[in-house]
Amino acid sequence: MLVALALTGMAMALFVRDFGFTVQTRREMDLVAETQQALHATHAFLTQELRQAGACLPNNGEFIALEASDGGVTDEILLRIGVVDRTDLTCLTTVLTQDAEDDESLLRVQDTTGFEEGQWIYVTRIGGRGDPFRIASVGSDWLQIEGVLGADYVVGGGVYGIEERSYAIQTLGGIPVLTVAIDGDEPQPLVAGVEEFDLRYRLGACPPCTAVDEPATSAEWRSLREVELRVVARSTTVKPQGGGFIRVDGTTSIRPRNLL
Repeated sequence: MLVALALTGMAMALFVRDFGFTVQTRREMDLVAETQQALHATHAFLTQELRQAGACLPNNGEFIALEASDGGVTDEILLRIGVVDRTDLTCLTTVLTQDAEDDESLLRVQDTTGFEEGQWIYVTRIGGRGDPFRIASVGSDWLQIEGVLGADYVVGGGVYGIEERSYAIQTLGGIPVLTVAIDGDEPQPLVAGVEEFDLRYRLGACPPCTAVDEPATSAEWRSLREVELRVVARSTTVKPQGGGFIRVDGTTSIRPRNLL
């Protein structure tokens, strides 16, 4: 009886040890899958966004679809994407029917269908330049903006509905998170575990594929041909065996089709 109990005890100890090892291994596999998913999700989101940047917006004049801030391996990028009319899915745009001076806030336009309070618009002015504004209110033939224009705008200038989406990394609860802020609102968590978010921009013909950390001028932005995105994702918790975080990294190249 004593021998049987001893053997049973040994068998139970081995079982508990093996079971614990199996649980730890399974947990580590789950962390690897979670981390890889964060990497792939970030690539997928930014690929889609960069390919849409500039859609339904003017493709001449000053470049307005992208802005960036180089932060080493934690960059920030702002994209502007044209809005479509929900009724017929056409680009949401109209034109000025009256000159507007730099200290005014009222824009007389041809049509306000589809424009809404709180929405962002981009208004073009002389020289192919333009500026973004937020709509304060909408009338039958006018758009009231928040603040004042800051420049002169003339009859025939384009008015485009836009969305602004800003991507950056923040630390939330000790975890690095890729966040997105839409139309200037508070950033919202998008992908947990994104530790590095590094963008480089290829300008001009490719090859030779000149790459910079951040285009310095409007002319350089207009020569953009490709964006290289490198992401490092880490697990949200340490490994059960040996500690430390699981990390995966990957690089992808994206051609913003609306900007070429």
